[in-house]
Amino acid sequence: MRKCWGASIWWPDPQGSPSTTAPQAPMSPSTPPRLPHALIGSPAFAALCLALLIGSSGSALASTPGEKVVCTDLPRSQWLSEAQARERFRASAYLLVKFKVSRGNCHEFYAIEHGGGIVEAYQHPVTGETVRMTRVPPPKAAKPR
Repeated sequence: MRKCWGASIWWPDPQGSPSTTAPQAPMSPSTPPRLPHALIGSPAFAALCLALLIGSSGSALASTPGEKVVCTDLPRSQWLSEAQARERFRASAYLLVKFKVSRGNCHEFYAIEHGGGIVEAYQHPVTGETVRMTRVPPPKAAKPR
């Protein structure tokens, strides 16, 4: 018996020789792939974009040793809470915001603007004053050919 072009149809060998391999079970039909446009606009898609942008442009946004931002040595009991820091940063004005405490004891924000630009900002954790802010403009749309 022979197998025809990967199909699960078997027929006898014209010379009558026995098959060297046993017939295989037919493959189950695969599920159709998810359409990529179904994910656009979802919170998961926005989180994925932020992760990719931060990961791919980390060297563009990260501080070099000479630019290291140091804010305070005061104890954290005197710092603003994360909610207060987000309010002063105006996090609601951005599409997605990631908050963390930097090695230099600053409140550090990574945000995506509604237009697609990326913002990295350092805030003093006690006063809420912006110590440094860096904006990366959104990528320009490709011109149709």
